[in-house]
Amino acid sequence: MCVLSILSKKKSYGYEIMKELETHNLKLKGVGSIYPILTKLKDQEWVNTYREMTESGKVRVYYKINEKGKRFLEKKIVEWLELQNDIKSLLETNQKGE
Repeated sequence: MCVLSILSKKKSYGYEIMKELETHNLKLKGVGSIYPILTKLKDQEWVNTYREMTESGKVRVYYKINEKGKRFLEKKIVEWLELQNDIKSLLETNQKGE
């Protein structure tokens, strides 16, 4: 959900996505940890990939969310917000001593 959220804002490549996650205190175990996630998103057909040449002559794989991925992300955000509300309700009930 977090990677799709990043990709819903702009196309990106693996290392850039990992760095964006880190700016939100979401740290992966290592640089290579992002690629299994991206592979799964591609296999689920939620993102498209394409290659682009960098100025240094290196080929970089970019990931871009597609319409199927946007629909999935919207659904997951709704589920996440509902879960947060349920947990908040439970915790507030516990604080009131009920």
